[in-house]
Amino acid sequence: MFDLLTLNDVINAALIALLILVCIRLLGWGFRTVLTQTRHITFDPEKAQEVRSKCSVLFPVESLTFNGSTMRRGAIVRIVTNRQLCVEGEFVGTNHSNMLCLVTSESVIAQELHAIETIQVIAQART
Repeated sequence: MFDLLTLNDVINAALIALLILVCIRLLGWGFRTVLTQTRHITFDPEKAQEVRSKCSVLFPVESLTFNGSTMRRGAIVRIVTNRQLCVEGEFVGTNHSNMLCLVTSESVIAQELHAIETIQVIAQART
């Protein structure tokens, strides 16, 4: 049975298999890159007040106590997540699903409270 295969046939089959493997790996890498990209909702800075009012409706709880520090809507805070992502922005509020909303200069970020390591209040809200 193997008498019919030449050395040239075996080498060609191995090269084709290697080429197929490389193509599959590149496709997998491409899909993984697309799926793991961080997505932010960006908005026009001129519409910032409209964005804040819509976020206030979605996140109606105005104050949050986290590890002993209390912050109110409008406070400037810095959060560090479990994945060591550091975000600084205006605290908008929380909701009853244990999510926190921040508005930065260029995006709106909603983060689950259990995924936050620290929250540092930079400036308290103006009353």
